Amino acid sequence: MLCICQLKRLVFITLMTVVVVSYGDLSVAYQPDAAFEIEQERNSEIWSQQEIIISSKLNKLLRKYGKRPNIIYILADDIGWGELGSYGGGKVRGTPTPNLDVLASQGMKFNSHYAEPTCTPTRVALMTGRIPARTGLDGVLFPGQTKGLVAEEYTLAELLSDSGYHTAMFGKWHLGEKDEHQPTNQGFDYAFYTLYNGGVWPWAENSEYYDFENTTIGEIPYQLDMPKNYKEEFGIDILGILESRKRDLPKEIAPLSLERYNKHDDELADKVISYVEQNAKSEKPFFVYYASNANQVFACPPEYRGAEHVDEGNCQASQLAQHDVNVSRIIAKLDELNIAENTLVVWMSDNGPMYRFFPSSGYSWLRGHKGQAYEGGVRTPAIAYWPGVIETGQDPMDLIHVTDWYTTAARIAGGFDKIPSDRVTDGIDQTSFLINGEGYSHRNYIYHYANGTDSRDTSKTMHLAAVRYRDVKRHIKSRETYNIIRDPGEKFPSQPKYLWFNVVSKQMIARHKNMMQRYPNRVLWDEYDAKISE
Repeated sequence: MLCICQLKRLVFITLMTVVVVSYGDLSVAYQPDAAFEIEQERNSEIWSQQEIIISSKLNKLLRKYGKRPNIIYILADDIGWGELGSYGGGKVRGTPTPNLDVLASQGMKFNSHYAEPTCTPTRVALMTGRIPARTGLDGVLFPGQTKGLVAEEYTLAELLSDSGYHTAMFGKWHLGEKDEHQPTNQGFDYAFYTLYNGGVWPWAENSEYYDFENTTIGEIPYQLDMPKNYKEEFGIDILGILESRKRDLPKEIAPLSLERYNKHDDELADKVISYVEQNAKSEKPFFVYYASNANQVFACPPEYRGAEHVDEGNCQASQLAQHDVNVSRIIAKLDELNIAENTLVVWMSDNGPMYRFFPSSGYSWLRGHKGQAYEGGVRTPAIAYWPGVIETGQDPMDLIHVTDWYTTAARIAGGFDKIPSDRVTDGIDQTSFLINGEGYSHRNYIYHYANGTDSRDTSKTMHLAAVRYRDVKRHIKSRETYNIIRDPGEKFPSQPKYLWFNVVSKQMIARHKNMMQRYPNRVLWDEYDAKISE
């Protein structure tokens, strides 16, 4: 005899199979984390009803355009919560973002969007729908390292390609240097990209900086104390801007340089616009992943430096002004081509600000910074724009995590049944949230990971640092507990008020760890780390 929870799940699966015949089969069960399995059982009936609305909306678009929606994911770098004007920053902070603010008003501005605390981990979470600890790729990569995104992971680009999409990647890849790690060996048909973060761009010009003195306001003198002939002495090459097509080896288009860096976000936007133009009338939809190289403090686009309300001494402010314009150019092109209604655009930041380079850095009104599990490190601005589908002017408080964009894209692309079931996928399908609005997120928990024992060291691997359920968040090591709605700045820890959460949080952690016992985390060793450990 079936128990009540089994009956509920059977109803959930049966209803979904009936209502989405023309839009993929959601009855194929991917393997979520334990916390979401509980939520599925609790909400099976109401979520099944939501599926009817979702499928109706998506099928209407499918009939109108003859293909599934295009998807554009734009990932910015180190932009803190509160940096954009629409988040209380803008010209108040010396970082005006008029175009992104308009985009926020025309779509959904997420007040509770969460990423991983550093750049490589957020990128692997977006590409796999899995928290970085599961993939073995949970630290920031630097030139010469040998680990990266392995072929066994099933990326978003692979899933969408298998679902009938054109796929292209532009910008900062930062997921490994070996051939198997490259974007065109991870599901992308085309890629125009770089391998590293912004801090590496000057390395290739290292010797020149020993004879260079920079006195221009807003420019940054060379900051890295490294040998003049780095490549010759250590044999670590710095690869430049790369271009490749599916399963071809990449070709170097140009070396990295600060002169090129000043113009690189413009260059990436030009490439995105060209790609969209080429594929707008194709029978197949497209997926574009535009990972901006801007906002990494080592460049200062001169035409934006010192512009109205732009903080002249903050290089990241001038780059953000540049990026703001470039995003607006892409949106304008979608409108011009009459494909905006059939294109989901999501703009988001990969983590909080890196104050190490302050004042030439991002900023957050919240406590913490890049590398930390405090809100300032993991709570980031994010905007979803989909005219005619997402209602304008929304600013929901519902939780959403970067892994959710993997699973949501799978649902929208009709490829949900392709999500692997032999591993845990942490992403939650948030299509109902996008279509139905505030109050419809399917996520009410987050496991926050952070870097190493010293949260400022972004190169170290990650550990479970905090757990959140609804509005309450507990930092595991310090036991600091906060109501994030009442105290978003995490200024007033109060364990006595949340004694009830002690056992609840321990149960959540135990279920999370038990799932890792059932589906073990992938273990990756950089060959140099392995030698050190011997």
